[in-house]
Parts: sequence; structure tokens; C-alpha cells
Amino acid sequence: MVPAVLWWLLLFLIGASAWPLAFTIFRPLPDRGLALARPLGLLIMSFLWWWGGSLGVLPASRGGALAAWGLALGLGLWLAQRSGESPWRWLRAHSGLAMFYELLFLVAFLGWTLFRAYNPEITYTEKPMELAFLNAVVRAERFPPHDPWLSGFAISYYYFGYIILGFLTELSGLSTRFTFNLGVSSWFALTLLAAAGLGWNLWSFYRPERSRAARTVALLSAFWVGLAGNGEAILDLAHSCGWIRDPGFWAWLDIPELNEPPAPRSWPSCWPPPNRVWAWWRASRVVRDYTPDGQHQEVIDEFPQFSFLLGDLHPHVLALPFTLTAIGLALAAFQTARRFPGLSSLREWMAFLRFLQDHGPPFWILPIVFGGLAFLNTWDFPIYTGLLLTAWALGAWSAGRPLASFQWEIVGLAGGVLGLGVLLYLPFYLGFRSQASGFLPNLYNGTRLPQFLVMFGFQVTGLILLLLVEASRRGKGDLERWGKQVLIGVLGLGLVPVGLLVGLYELARAIQLPLPGVPVSLEALGPWVYGRLFDGQVLVNGKPFPGSGPWVPMLLAGMAVGVSTLWRRGSREASAFVGLLMVWGSVLAWAVEFVFLRDFFGTRMNTVFKFYYQTWVLWSIALAWGMGALWERGGRARPLLAGLFGSMIALSALYPALMIPIKAESFARPPTLDGYAYLARWTPDDLTAIEWLNQHVQGTPVILEAPGWHGISFQPEFGRFAAHTGLPTVLGWAGHEHQWRGSYVEMARREPDLEILWRSLDLEYTRRLMEKYRIIYVIIGRTERQEFPPQALEKFERLMDPVFRSGETVIYRRRE
Repeated sequence: MVPAVLWWLLLFLIGASAWPLAFTIFRPLPDRGLALARPLGLLIMSFLWWWGGSLGVLPASRGGALAAWGLALGLGLWLAQRSGESPWRWLRAHSGLAMFYELLFLVAFLGWTLFRAYNPEITYTEKPMELAFLNAVVRAERFPPHDPWLSGFAISYYYFGYIILGFLTELSGLSTRFTFNLGVSSWFALTLLAAAGLGWNLWSFYRPERSRAARTVALLSAFWVGLAGNGEAILDLAHSCGWIRDPGFWAWLDIPELNEPPAPRSWPSCWPPPNRVWAWWRASRVVRDYTPDGQHQEVIDEFPQFSFLLGDLHPHVLALPFTLTAIGLALAAFQTARRFPGLSSLREWMAFLRFLQDHGPPFWILPIVFGGLAFLNTWDFPIYTGLLLTAWALGAWSAGRPLASFQWEIVGLAGGVLGLGVLLYLPFYLGFRSQASGFLPNLYNGTRLPQFLVMFGFQVTGLILLLLVEASRRGKGDLERWGKQVLIGVLGLGLVPVGLLVGLYELARAIQLPLPGVPVSLEALGPWVYGRLFDGQVLVNGKPFPGSGPWVPMLLAGMAVGVSTLWRRGSREASAFVGLLMVWGSVLAWAVEFVFLRDFFGTRMNTVFKFYYQTWVLWSIALAWGMGALWERGGRARPLLAGLFGSMIALSALYPALMIPIKAESFARPPTLDGYAYLARWTPDDLTAIEWLNQHVQGTPVILEAPGWHGISFQPEFGRFAAHTGLPTVLGWAGHEHQWRGSYVEMARREPDLEILWRSLDLEYTRRLMEKYRIIYVIIGRTERQEFPPQALEKFERLMDPVFRSGETVIYRRRE
């Protein structure tokens, strides 16, 4: 566990170094950004390291990382001195809070590190891709890093998370075979700490005198954001143990693998279910869509606990601590807007910037953090910039300021954050290509209410209860008006848009207008479209399928309108901002009912995935605060609330409680954080070759290994040497490259050449192709011997010099 201790110490020192920065940036927050210091410091230091490495003024190595660290520390100390306040004196005065945060981070980090030690393999799903990017960052001599799976090209993906993890890897001096797993556990701990900080700050705004309650809300916020599961685990347990034996119920619920009649088994032998080594996976696929001909259509509905359990370091996971930091900045902006007197025109912009510098989050940090979200996980940039702008507007409005006094502030903030947010990350945009090609209407796949409640039932229950209690505090007349407004919102924003989709369909059918993204004739689509409007069965070729009905958009519209119509000028800061989190979460979940981003999959799979993930985060923070507020106001209802809240926490905790032992294989193996150790059991010769390459090969010479051509993805045996070393190979996972680059042209151009390289006996043609792609090393291991004819592999003995042999694995080097 020495690497874990070293890694924790490094994160502690980064947090301490970033504390002066956080202290001045998060001035409006009660904790002065103490819980957000680590992610803030990591983002700013990595930003400086990346820019320095891109311009060539800092080496993309430990020396450059240390220089970036020193620059960030110096900036923080200068800002703190300029402010006239001492962050260290403040910290001594709030040592109890600091100890609370540190203990939470330490327990979360060590606990998840121990869990990762029992399933450390960096293989399957998209781990090989993520490892390849991390190794490419660490091996890079300058930025942008090369694409390890397409030699001669830079990475075309939102890779800032790998820059940040690479920054830590360089500083620690540890191998990526350890830092990949330490990254999972540290991002888990950073997420819980940042969520706890948001919960603590929101409650401290609401009840500053009740610090014990603030810590409870902080822990609830950490739990709901990062530890809680959705309702699938309850259903999985009930299905496996036969507690609900009615086949009709499971068919009606229609969750894959749970829609079959349960087998008669009893507790405890019923769990874990037989042949369900991946039982933990099902919780990320509870929403089910269908193609127009009735085939299953994949939808991803991940949530943070699933992501950390899976252990993938994908951009949506790497962005989590920084999206929470962005929420913290939005909260700080909300508070600042309540105190700013207003602008009469953009000519007073400099006065606005000075006010932000002295009283709120300084303007310069906003494009760095919010613009960085695009580089981390592009979907998050518009989402959280929108949250920032609406937070400022709500803060100004709730303080009683007229629209005319803050409209120019919104215009200036929007232009500044969006414009500078792009400009500050321009090198990323210049090399970025995307498969996205606009938005399409979601005509025939709505989310069914039962499946939506399996996903978000805990949050919906708590937030609707909070909403009803808040509404009941109004006078009778106000309550009646509120009810009418909610009803109008439910119909106008929930039911009417569904009707408009049906109208669009009928218009297109009447004039024979082809609709993009519709794979069948308009007539065949009809039952599904009307299934969006009328709940019930959809008959396709005589087979019944469940229709979605309009219930989910109506529910979400009711929640959003119900919150917004309760806002009052002069309302408490915390309750107004919590309401904003509820509205934004509802809007994101509502949007995927009607539109989706067009990509290569041609479905709403990724749109649901990305939007639901943020809805989970926003609603979870609101739920934590709401539970605290409901408890405070509970009075004689507290016994009922205790039962409800206890049940919600216990049932949501079933997912980690049941699935962690399955994922860790019952903790039966010796623990290790070495993500390459599994190779010693599976392909020991390949592991020895990987270690030789990492020890003896400097720079980024091109290697040739078995390619993941013809659209292959998710097969770890292809592109494995590039993934484990960061060395660029001619072609890795071609399917993923297609998604990252928006085109298959380059991969298709290389595939015939790879056929010749691996199958031809022509020595001269092979030599010319090796020169064309600047191939220095050819690696032949088990996969290559299984995929290609032995007589074709023997030619490399004549063309190149063997520099490494271990069993069936050979590394050849091109002759000078």
C-alpha cells in the first residue's frame, strides 16, 4: 500500500498548495472553497502544464509538472496577500471543519483503494482505451499527446482528464499500472469530498448556526452523489430470490434480464444469482428502448456509484469533481449577484469585473473552469455554463433587482465564459473532430415511468415531498394558484410537446416528408409514435410492446414548474439555489424525451447517458439539502420521516452492498494495485515484452501489432502493446477511432496496407510499407500467431533484428 500512501500525500499537498487560491476564489462560500481546493488546484495546475507543454515552454514531464505546481502556488499566495486576508488564520479558526473534510476524503480514498486492490485489472470495457491515453500523456514529449492507436495523429477526444491524471502520475513517479487504479479511488474520494462541501455550504447558508446539521447534510450529499445506487438492486434481489413471482410484473417492468419469470430460490442461496458475474452491470441499463421493428435498443443510464464500481476512467467520470467545482462557482456567483448593484450598460463592465474580483469569484477563473469542462467532457460545458448564468440571474432577481439591472451582466458573463472558455482551450478545439451532427426529434422512444422511477425513484420521492411541503406553507389562495400553475405546466410542457411530436409525424406522413433518423417507413412508425401519447401496448407485427405514454415528461414538467412558481423575491439563498438544481435536473431529463444528439449510433443512447448523469448529480445535492430541511420542519412527523429517510438510504445502499462483493470476486484473491498483474496469469510473455518496452524504448517510435481493424472495439487483445506502453501503433481499435474522428477514411486507408504487412510474403513491399508508416518495432505474440499465417510472420526474421524474446512473444527492431 506504499503507492496509495504516497498518492494520498501528493493529493494532500496539492490541496494545501491550492488552498490560498480556493480561499480567494470561493470568497462568497461559508467554507471558502476548502472542500473544492483539491479539484481546483488539479485543474489549474494541469491547465498550466498542458499549455506549457503545448507551447514548448514547459516540458511534458515531471519538471514541467513541478513548475506548473509552483506557478499555481505562487498565484494563490499573491492573490491571498492582495486580498488582505490570511487563509491560514481562517483555517486555524475552522480546524474542526478541516478535520471533517480530511477524514471524509481519507476514508473514501483508502476504502475505495482497498476495493480496487481486489479487482485491479485494466482490461475489458473501455479501460484499454483509457490506459492508452494515460500512457500516451505520460510518454509524450510535448502536447497534444499522440494517438496511441493511430500513429502519426494526435488524440482527437476530450482528453483533459488524462492530462490531469498524467500530471499526478508524473509528480508521483509511479507507473501507470498503479496510478490508473489510484486514479479511480482518488476521483471517488474527490467526488465525495466536493459533494460534501456543496451540501455543507448550502446548509450553512440556510442555518449558519447549526454546524452539526450541516455536517449531516454534507454526508448525505456525498452519499447520494457518489455512493447511492438506483432501484435496480432491490428488483434484482426480489427477482433472484423469487419474492415477486408474478411473471406479468416482470414482463410489464421490462428491464433486460429481469423480464423473465424468476426461478424459485430462497435466501441466502439466491444471492448472488447464478451465472451473473456481471450482475452489477444491469443497473446501468434499466431504461429500455426499442427499434421500430421491436428489437432491443441499448440505452445507457449510468450513475456515479456504478461508474466507480466499474472502474473505467472515462471522461464523464474524470469530469465529476470538476463539475461539482463548477456548481460551487455557480453557487458563489448566485451569492455575488444578490449583492451586486447592477449594470446600466456594458460600458460599466470594468466595474463589474472589479466587483467580482473583490466580492465574488473572480471573472478569470470562470472560463478556465467552465471552459475546461468541454476539454474534460464536452457535454458538460453548455450544461454548467447554463447553470452559472441562470444562477446569476436567479440571485439578482431574488434580491429584488429588476431585469434591466442584470440583463447586461448575463450578456457579459455568457460572452466572456463561452468566448474565453473556447479561446483558452483553443489547441484542443483545433485538433478535435466529432461524430456529432446536430439534434434530431425523438419521435418514437419515450422513457416509461416505471423504468424512470427505478432510475430516479429516490430523488423523485424526496424532492416531490420537499416541493409539497414548501407549497403547503403558502396561504390557501397561494396554494390554489400554485396548483393551477403546476397543472398548466404539466399539460403545456409535458403533454402538449408529446402531442406536437404526433402532429409532426402526421404532417410528415401526409406530405411524405422523410424524417432524418427514422430507419423505417412512416406508416410502420405509427404505433410507436401514438404510444408516446396513449399509455398501453404497442402492437408490432402482432407482438405487444409497452408504450411509454406522456407520464415522464409530465412529471418532469410538474417538478420544474412547481419549483419555479414557488420562487419569491427575497427568498432564502439556499432554498432558491436548491430549487435551481431541481429545475436544471428536470430540464435535462425532460429534454431527452423530445430530442437527441445525432451520432453514429443513430439513437438517443448517449444523450440519455450524458444528461441523466448530470440529473443524478444535481438532484442528489438537492435531495441531501431537502432531507435536512424536511427533518428540521418535521415536528411531530419526524418518526414518519425517520422511517422514510432510513428506508430510502438503506434501499439505495443495497446496490453497493450487494454488488461490491460480486465485483471484487468475494475478496478471495490477494490484493494488489498493479493493473498489469493479471497479464502474468493470462499472457506472461506479453507482460514481459511490455515491461521491456517501457524500460528500454524512449520517445514515441511506431510499433506494429495485431490491429483492431474492420471496426473492432472492446477487444483488449488488439492494440494491447500500445495501450500498456503509450507507444503509437499503426491501428488500434478502429471502431473507436471512427467515433473519435467522425470518419473512417484514415482507418480504411490503412487496412489494406495492414493486410499486406501481416499476410504478404513480399519482403520488398513489406519494407516499403514499414518505411511509409515509420515502423520501428514489430511485436509478435500470441494474438498475432493466432490471427496471421506463420509463413507471413517469418519474414520479419529476415527483415528485422530480434531484440527481445520471451516464450512465444518476440520484438523485432528495424535495421538502420
